[in-house]
Amino acid sequence: MDVPDRVIAKVVLGTTSFIFILLTLWINSYPFIDEDSSFYSLVPDPKWFLLFCGTWGLFFIGGLMSFTLYHMFMYQ
Repeated sequence: MDVPDRVIAKVVLGTTSFIFILLTLWINSYPFIDEDSSFYSLVPDPKWFLLFCGTWGLFFIGGLMSFTLYHMFMYQ
């Protein structure tokens, strides 16, 4: 079964948009959730998500830098 590129692009765009909106609402609304609310215990602290994103970004940029330096000095 061959899936057209247009369908894959719509799925990727929809998924990415949904995750972005969900995380933006989570991070922006967390300070306004009342600590006495039962909903407060269900929502994790956003610092863990921000820590995950920072760590992933560090590894991603570090990997790109290592790849670039390896290929730069390999041809000198």
